[in-house]
Amino acid sequence: MSARSRKLLSPPLVIAGVLVIVLAYFLGWSSIFSVKKVEIAGAPTTAVQAEIEKKSQIEVGQQLARVNPQSVARKIGKLPWVKEVSISRNWLSGVVAIEITPRKPLAFFNSDQVPGQTIDEEGQLFSLPGYTNPDLALISAKSPESALKANELFTQLPENFRKNITSMMASSTNTFTLNSTLEGRDIRIRWGDNQEMDLKISVINSLLKLPENKQIKVIDVVAPHAPIVK
Repeated sequence: MSARSRKLLSPPLVIAGVLVIVLAYFLGWSSIFSVKKVEIAGAPTTAVQAEIEKKSQIEVGQQLARVNPQSVARKIGKLPWVKEVSISRNWLSGVVAIEITPRKPLAFFNSDQVPGQTIDEEGQLFSLPGYTNPDLALISAKSPESALKANELFTQLPENFRKNITSMMASSTNTFTLNSTLEGRDIRIRWGDNQEMDLKISVINSLLKLPENKQIKVIDVVAPHAPIVK
């Protein structure tokens, strides 16, 4: 055997090679470094948590070395209601931590066409599994931009008036119609733009008090100084 061959098989190199093999075994096959628990933080509903668990494809007992945080984050990040996601592994405890930042619904958007669909402040459309919120506006609109403007109007309305609004329609970014329940009656309000809000509300309240308006179904305050009732 040549001196070069003896050098290649020297004890330090052999030991290093064995250590690499042993380490590879422990990381890739041994149950010592396996997933003991998957912790999910930031899920707003139990249905969301279940969806993340399914999407991650991480199982208890799986080798930690085979959990690719970047790959898992990409899978979860494709969910439309996920804004940010981070994945970390704890080699000592065997815990895989998944932390998400979900998008925050501002209003329900065309939910009569897509059940549960909401919109956030960036105009992103998504359906958050298991999410309900009776305080959000129900908005029908031709575009996300119009929906955001409608929600802006909704949130600016006084609370005692806003609570009577059952849904809104936005035909453009500055033309709105409100469906409401006022004085025990279903009233459609052709609102127009978001100008002269206080005057429009005052006109509506005054019209509803008039005896001759007991049967009206529509109030048009697009021009609040010349309202129309039907």
